[in-house]
Amino acid sequence: MSMYSTNPFGVPSDPKKLPSYATPVSSISSVLYNNLKTIFTYKTFSEPDLLDSCLKQWSSRGVNSVFFRELDVRTGAGLAPLGFSHGSSAVTGIVAPGYALPYFVNSFHETTSPKDKFVFSVSSLNYDEESGAIVSDYVTPLQAASRLNFTVVTPVSASEVQAVTLLSLAIARFSRSKAAVNLYEGSYAKSVAEIREKISQDGLFDKLEKALPLTASFEDVLDKFNEFTNLKLHNFQYTGASDAETVFVTYGSLESQLFHDALVGNDSKSALIAVRVPLPFDLERFVAQIPSTARKIVVIGQSLDGNSATYLRSQVSAALFYHRRRNVSVSEYIYQTNFVWSPTAVEQVISTFIPEFVSSTINATSKGFTFWASDKSSVVDLSSRLVHALSLVDGQTITLRSIFDNIANAGTFQSQFTTGPVSENLTISNIDNADVAFVENVALLDTLDVTATVKNNGTILVISRKSLKELDQLKGETYVKDLGINEKFFVSAAEKNIKVVIIDAHSIGDKEETKGHTLSFVSQAVFWKYAFGYDVAESVRRIWSSAGPDIELLAAVLSDIITTAFEDGVKEVPSGALKSIVEDFSKKESTDTECLPIYVTETSFTPNQSKIEEIAEVETGKISDVTRKLVFKEAYGVENVLRPDLPVKNFVVKVKENRRVTPSDYDRYIFHIEFDISGAGLKYGIGEALGVHARNNVDMVTEFLRSYGLDENQTVLVPNKDDSNLLESRTVLQAFTDNLDIFGKPPKKFYESLVEFATNEDEKLALENLISPAGSVDLKRYQDVEYYTYADIFEKFPSARPSVEHLVSMIAPLKRREYSIASSQKVHENEVHLLIVVVDWVDAKGRKRFGQASKFLSELQVGSEVVVSVKPSVMKLPPNPKQPVIMSGLGTGLAPFKAIVEEKMWQKEQGHEIGEVYLFLGSRHKREEYLYGELWEAYKDAGIITHIGAAFSRDQPEKIYIQDRIKEALVQLKPAMIDKVGSFYLCGPTWPVPDITHALQEIISADAAEKGVKVDLNAAIEDLKEASRYILEVY
Repeated sequence: MSMYSTNPFGVPSDPKKLPSYATPVSSISSVLYNNLKTIFTYKTFSEPDLLDSCLKQWSSRGVNSVFFRELDVRTGAGLAPLGFSHGSSAVTGIVAPGYALPYFVNSFHETTSPKDKFVFSVSSLNYDEESGAIVSDYVTPLQAASRLNFTVVTPVSASEVQAVTLLSLAIARFSRSKAAVNLYEGSYAKSVAEIREKISQDGLFDKLEKALPLTASFEDVLDKFNEFTNLKLHNFQYTGASDAETVFVTYGSLESQLFHDALVGNDSKSALIAVRVPLPFDLERFVAQIPSTARKIVVIGQSLDGNSATYLRSQVSAALFYHRRRNVSVSEYIYQTNFVWSPTAVEQVISTFIPEFVSSTINATSKGFTFWASDKSSVVDLSSRLVHALSLVDGQTITLRSIFDNIANAGTFQSQFTTGPVSENLTISNIDNADVAFVENVALLDTLDVTATVKNNGTILVISRKSLKELDQLKGETYVKDLGINEKFFVSAAEKNIKVVIIDAHSIGDKEETKGHTLSFVSQAVFWKYAFGYDVAESVRRIWSSAGPDIELLAAVLSDIITTAFEDGVKEVPSGALKSIVEDFSKKESTDTECLPIYVTETSFTPNQSKIEEIAEVETGKISDVTRKLVFKEAYGVENVLRPDLPVKNFVVKVKENRRVTPSDYDRYIFHIEFDISGAGLKYGIGEALGVHARNNVDMVTEFLRSYGLDENQTVLVPNKDDSNLLESRTVLQAFTDNLDIFGKPPKKFYESLVEFATNEDEKLALENLISPAGSVDLKRYQDVEYYTYADIFEKFPSARPSVEHLVSMIAPLKRREYSIASSQKVHENEVHLLIVVVDWVDAKGRKRFGQASKFLSELQVGSEVVVSVKPSVMKLPPNPKQPVIMSGLGTGLAPFKAIVEEKMWQKEQGHEIGEVYLFLGSRHKREEYLYGELWEAYKDAGIITHIGAAFSRDQPEKIYIQDRIKEALVQLKPAMIDKVGSFYLCGPTWPVPDITHALQEIISADAAEKGVKVDLNAAIEDLKEASRYILEVY
């Protein structure tokens, strides 16, 4: 699992310029790194770099010349920083988990010099042996700090972590305290939030040095710090009614923020005092916070055993006693370190002491979501992709929290994320009232009560690997018995009126062009629909915008895939089926009263490391090895298969004709190519596309292999994509010619995998920068401006030389390129025709570049063999030959219309009465680009084509476009589309779509005006699309 799954924003590359979103720990680290010259860090269990990943990266790049050293937690911890800093007046930073602080006690008791100055950045992390859970433990580090007389400060929310870190540095440098500790919430290392703090750090310490005596008191440092920063970081933070009768006292970042959210704006005469400075606990300042109307104080105190009175309770009682506030009673709610805090838990605690309490709704406009998955799932990064997309929405802010349970279901991953207006300060906590929950694996519903954390009338999306096809979707047993989903889950969902949506992964399948991401793309679209009500077009826009350079699909193709998936594989469980499940369950005499856990138990910071399946490795060999296996096929289990690496049915066809149809001196090379398919068994229909599996130029491949130092005759055995137990054998030359897109554009993933192979430090650093958030602009330039290929990158980074075994895994396979078929098989039984433009451009180096497949096809000689396949299409003729056909095509977008016209001619020859055929076409010049012009004129003379509306945009002073020709014919088109139920087709680039859609709306509007009715034009267009009467094949 990559870091992206838990943090789509990555590690900040510059400590002085943090990105919009990062972990709170990154914010803390930036303050430390910008203000210290020496930092020691101590490793964390499960994930050693959890607390210092930023510091380590910045140090490795030499930023700020900070001395950085990482150490293990052990007895005598602290001796290294003490020895290194002895006699220095500079502050030394120590980063450590909370459970490590007791290991420092002996070292700092015995060897501390009065001159030594230390600041500790401590996460409240610990491991609870009894529950096996990672917990937030404030008690253990507080006890250690108390023994050492250290000052401790703690942020009362995630929004002040930088300010409190800066304060701890000021205390360490200027106060009489032996050291300062910034003790913060443990979950901050695995959480992401917007960085809003804008604190000017420049010159702050110079001002403090001038204003404070050599050994200032803590109070003096705090007051001056607030004065120079314009902050209000006091020992205690009061929130709530000024005439409060019940006052809650909290300590801990998460606890304080949750109680603040529940109590702020509430009219129950309650308030909150959040403790920001627990050591030293200022009794006088605490009492000053308590209003005179208070009659009850409730301490929310953490205890290791859950029984003994807490440190916080003892300090509160002492403060009231010494200041004679005897009229105020003190109660305590004790919780242990493994207690799970959430908004609902806080409301329940408050209601225990204020029965009439009703929580305020300060975050009513925010939305919460949960994602539950196997930690080895192929879509485990789904929530991060959604969070990244949400982060791009103007005026919105997001939070993300990731959790791993290595025990449940052999490895469970959960993420919780929220989104809301930027005006709200969202709390990073457990979500127990989600708007939408996403369950990737139905097995999780047997071990976790997902419904308990979803709000009434919410939605749960469930991915099923078992298909709903051919099953009765109105029956409850279909979902319980056939799909294997826990019936208790459905019963609980029905009780809360939760909508359950099944995503049928089997029916959706995996489309070749998505490179294994079909389920992810569809799942994202399903989320956008049910979380925000977005249609497919808007969902595609959000998927596209957040994917950046990682997505290589055309938006129109992605839209088609998602639309088809919604029709075939996304089904809401009907209310009748839910009702029958509930009725069947109520009839059973069940003695099973066990309640499933509501929350995932966080047992690790990383996925379960166990491996389920060993995938065969890529192997190399000699041609003699292959020869031996071919001779003794049965002994070695060898068979010859046409392109076994491709997941579709393939055919070998021969070139029958290949001719250029534009003048040789014209800047666009457009050609017509015909293939002989005699005996191949290839069948195709109107509107379908021919997938061409093009090869790389052999001379270019040979030159690359020579420069890289590879033996073209060496053989490689590569695991089959569908069955890893099957190995495919080919020579290196064959692999790079037929299979690997060596002259294609590498995705970001390639650069990430190349880093480890770079032996030159400068090259390694450059690659690391490319894959960081800060390098996104350079990466985009590499891909879309320089258009560097894999071969170019190997030339640019010569020290990165992966072996051939690694290359075949790192370089993307050559993609099938689809071209609309320009022939009807009813007319050309043993032929298939294509109309293609050679894609070319000049890159930043002045080199002329070509589209790999179009260039390959343009150079084919008659008789050449090509591997092809057929791709279905939504472009179909109307069911009745009398229904009119209106076609609109630009450039090579005319290809499918040649097939349609041929089909209409065949229908007429068979004795059918055919409807009108309108053809609108567009190009720049008639002489050079009237593609198939003679054919169109001949078909018009033969009475097949009714009307030709040709727009040649540059043949006259004023520009005339295809939409202009359509508008000229609106009078004829209205009865054809409306009265005779015609169909409209648009093929070519996307830019004319809005104008042509508007022309269609004019036709609909004119008809409505004649009939004296009102019509929703946008809805009418969508109805035409639904009925396959407005078909777009655009790119």
